[in-house]
Formats: sequence, structure tokens, C-alpha cells
Amino acid sequence: MRVRTKRCTVAGICLVAVVAVGIGTWSVFGLEPGTSAVAAGAADGRTTPPDTAEVTEGDLTDSRVFAGTLGYGSTSAVPGAAAGTLTWLPEPGAVVERDQPLYAVDERPVRALYGSTPLWRDLRAGLRGADVRQLNENLAALGYDVSVDEVFGPRTRAAVRHWQRDRGLEVTGVLTSDDVAFVDGAVRVAAVPGVLGRPAGGDVLSVTSTRRVVTASVSQRDADRLAVGTDVEIRVNGSGGALRGKVVDAAPGEGNDGSATVDVTIDFDPGDRELPAAASARIEAAGTTERGVLSVPVAALVARGASGGYAVDVVRDGTTERVPVRAGFVADGRVAVTGDVHAGDRVVVPS
Repeated sequence: MRVRTKRCTVAGICLVAVVAVGIGTWSVFGLEPGTSAVAAGAADGRTTPPDTAEVTEGDLTDSRVFAGTLGYGSTSAVPGAAAGTLTWLPEPGAVVERDQPLYAVDERPVRALYGSTPLWRDLRAGLRGADVRQLNENLAALGYDVSVDEVFGPRTRAAVRHWQRDRGLEVTGVLTSDDVAFVDGAVRVAAVPGVLGRPAGGDVLSVTSTRRVVTASVSQRDADRLAVGTDVEIRVNGSGGALRGKVVDAAPGEGNDGSATVDVTIDFDPGDRELPAAASARIEAAGTTERGVLSVPVAALVARGASGGYAVDVVRDGTTERVPVRAGFVADGRVAVTGDVHAGDRVVVPS
């Protein structure tokens, strides 16, 4: 996971607020330095020592959690470029792969081929270009003998004729928008705006990728936490533990209040886990890391009053000792401390 390391100090306001709660709690328990921990636990009628936590040594990472949604990503339109009347349309949720019908006009299927360049001209012998390369790549993937280049030469023409013959079409050696449409890969039908019996004009289908993704809309201030290429952990509501994912897209967006946002897309491999069609998701992204520090729960800090600064109450040999500490980096409810404390010590934490 990509981690940025830098030195940070605690925001005074945050710590004062937390410590103020701690002081109020200790005034109820009546705990003072040097007081027996057992006696302190009995100050309010308890017969057990106060709650404690261990001073630990290790890395602290300032993780952030964002709300996301499980789905299939953004939609794209499939225009009805063939001339004629729509006679067949797929159902929403259907998956269309290479060489399968996207829709039909005058009972003639318009088949899907893979590629990012739209079919903007009839493809015939003598042409060159990115659209021709896409055609050759598809013909090769379907098992036809072609050169995978940008040239519509004799081999491409022969392969197109074989493709037409295999599908019961008129054998012309020319491909048009009556025959095929290029899509970005296997697609899932999200919506069907086209209407049977009407001309195949405008957008006839709305499609998405077949891969499951998690999307989120975040403020521009948080966008660097979810930059493209960032590794994250996601948890899909109701589907078990965390899954590893990667941010694959980030695009400008707009919040409900008109504020500028960034819409991010996270790709992940669900493995054999069954996921719902749609669900909320939790995205955890790591931020700043402090390495090899001693840390305690933030709630263990005690304000030192007029002398300023902070302390922790360390339980040693059945009694507590108030030890001054310098508070530093805060992450995930813990704060880095320096002073006369050691890994393995136990500090009192208000319950």
C-alpha cells in the first residue's frame, strides 16, 4: 500500500477536548498519582482495578474511511447506427460478448466487436487506420487468418467474407454499421432506451462493464487519498471481510450542493465471493505513517493543568505513577508519546 511518511503534531484543540473528558472521569474515580490501582477501582464501589491499555511500539497509520457503492461503474451509450426498424433488443442485465448481437434491425443482428474507436465508416479493401486494426484484432480473436495491423488488405477481405458466410449474411467483403458496432469489451446492459418497432436512431442501449467496481464521490480535499493507482481495502456491506482493491479512475464530479467533487472508481477481484447486485461499501485508504513509535490510546492522556502539557498514569507495582509525556502523531484513536514510558507498560484508560 502506498504510504507517505512525515512528522505531524497533535492538533491542540482535539487533544484538549479528549483530555478534558479524561479529567472529568478521573475526578469521579478520585484517582491521584501514587494511589493504589485497586483502591482507585473501589472509589466508586467497584472491586476491580480501572481499565488499562498497553503501551505499544510500532507503526501508526492515519487511515481514512470513505463511503462507496458497489456496482458496475459508469454507463455508456450504444447508438442505433443501422438503417431500419428495431426488431430485437436485449433485456437489462444481459451480458453481450464479442460477436454476439447487441440489437437487431429488420431482423438482422448488429453484432458486438471490441474496440474504443467507433465505426465511423464502412470498412473495405484499401483502407488503413485504427478502426481497421480493431477489425483485424477481432477477426484474429475469432480464429480468422489475418495480419493484426492497420491495413485492410486481401487477407482481411477474405476473413470478412468468411465471417459473413459463417453468419448467413450477404457475402460482400465489406463491413458496415448494419453488421457490427464497436464496444469497449464485454458489456452488461444497464438500460434499454430503444423501442421495438421504431427506427434505430439515437441511443438504443445503455451499457456498463461486466466487472464489479466500487465507486465513491469525495471532496477535492480528500482526492489525494484516492489518487489513481492507490491501493485500498474495501468492505461490501453484508459480504464478509475486507477485499484488496486499486483506484483505477478519478474524474471531476459535482456534489448535491453543487460543490466540486472527485468521482473515483475502484477495481477489485472478488474471487469466489458472491456479491449482491448492488450494496453500500466501505473504503479504507492509508495516509501518513509514523514508524517505530510508542503509542497509547488518546483517552489515556491527562492534562497537566497549570504546568501545561500532558501525562499518562502508568500502573507499576500495584500503584499509579503520573508520568509527563510529549504527545505527537495521532491515528486510529492512538497517540504517539515520548517520555519515561516503555513498551509493555500499562496506562490507565477511562472506561
